[in-house]
Amino acid sequence: MTTILWAVLLPLQLLWTVGIAGYFFVLVPRRWRVPYQQSLELLHSDDREDLQRADRLLGEAVNAGPRGRTLNRIRFAQAGVRAMLGTHDPARYADAATVLHELITAEGRTEHTAYLELWVQARLENHSRVTDLYAEHRTLLDTRPEPRRIAAASHLHLAAGHWRRRETDGALHHFDRVRELGELTDRIPPEVDNLPMVKGVQAVFDGRGDDAREAFEAARDRAADLRRSAVEAELGLVVCDWRDGDPQELGTRLARLSEEAGRQPPEQGGENRLDAAVAVLRLVALLREWRARPALSGAPTPADLAELEQRAREVRSADAELGDADLVEGLVRYYFALNQSERSHALDMLDRGTELAKGITLPEVLDLMERERALGGEGDAISRYLALVGEFLDDPTRSAEDRAHFRRLQARFAPFGDPGDLPDQPVPHQRTPAEDHQRRTEALRRRIELIVQPRIRDLPQDAPARLALRELLDELDHAARAAADGAGILHQAEMRLITSTAQTLLPEDPAEHRGTHDQEPA
Repeated sequence: MTTILWAVLLPLQLLWTVGIAGYFFVLVPRRWRVPYQQSLELLHSDDREDLQRADRLLGEAVNAGPRGRTLNRIRFAQAGVRAMLGTHDPARYADAATVLHELITAEGRTEHTAYLELWVQARLENHSRVTDLYAEHRTLLDTRPEPRRIAAASHLHLAAGHWRRRETDGALHHFDRVRELGELTDRIPPEVDNLPMVKGVQAVFDGRGDDAREAFEAARDRAADLRRSAVEAELGLVVCDWRDGDPQELGTRLARLSEEAGRQPPEQGGENRLDAAVAVLRLVALLREWRARPALSGAPTPADLAELEQRAREVRSADAELGDADLVEGLVRYYFALNQSERSHALDMLDRGTELAKGITLPEVLDLMERERALGGEGDAISRYLALVGEFLDDPTRSAEDRAHFRRLQARFAPFGDPGDLPDQPVPHQRTPAEDHQRRTEALRRRIELIVQPRIRDLPQDAPARLALRELLDELDHAARAAADGAGILHQAEMRLITSTAQTLLPEDPAEHRGTHDQEPA
């Protein structure tokens, strides 16, 4: 009986065991394996509908109850599909990040999940998160080049943000990380290495001397780290020391920088703007050295002017379109000119500087040039004088003796000038009321001053010619005020002023001069 019972129960138990095994090892896995396999076949498609179907199939697979590593593989595929769907709907990137977070929490990061997480965070534009992930899990991510490129792109995005906000240090940090990664280095703007210089220059213009010095020192250290020239940074430090530094010491530093700048390769376009900047500062530094000399030590010597000319020549050689050389040299030569010829040479230099592409535009200098050109030279003075004498000759109120004296003056100056088409202010040829004498006198005074200025401007204030002119002008003013008592007084004052002006313009032999006066009317 027992034997019969066991013969019946053993087959039933075997069938039960086989059924249970088939359910757990065949039927249950089939419920998640079939949709999982079908989803994998759709992952190679970029079609949105195929990817959405793959996502649904993976959802069915997860709901079928897989466990352990199988569940982790399905979740990873699900995160990948949702990441691919993000190209069609950016909101799906967040879904992919959620699945990845659950997967990493359960399994920890692997080479594949770390890379997919980096990629998804980049698509979500969480660039700070991307750079942190790469720095923290670099050992997992450095097995392929793609993660380095993703991290480099995020560093570029962060650097651009810092740059727009003028956060120089932050921008430089991320640009340096891009160089370390060795990816996308061609996207780094060439002016990035000048950011500390830009920061320093801005601080100089803002009057923040300590910040400027710190920025230029950082630029110098950065140039040393990159094994590049530090001439620009050193030049910035010279600017920081410019106000309180010793002029000779600054000149020595600039001379050294000039040599170093000359060894730098030209920039695009064949010019070296750094060379020009150093040359301009050296030119101005020479004036600083002159200014530091003791008071009343005298005007610049010929050797000083030769050094000035040499440094100005260096500026022109560095940048032929820069007007700074003509501005500095022209003004120095103008203010220390010994005669009209040197003054004209200086004005020609200033005039040439205004015609350059980066020429002289200072209103004060342009006004000076306009006034000097209007004043003219000695030839213009003689022409103006002849025009004035001609007006007095045409004045019918003048006596015959006066006109004879004016004709002698006219003949004396005829070989030296011709009034030509000079614009003349009309002098009344009829007797004028007493109230008009003052206006007539003022007009004559202005014309005489314009005529004699080129001759007497280089004379000291106590020169006899200057003193005589002032006395005669004072006499003319007194005569104008007394004109109501008789026009003859005014005429006599005008006669003496005209005659003295002739002597100033064209001195004659004293004996001849006395003879001429003997013939003048009393």
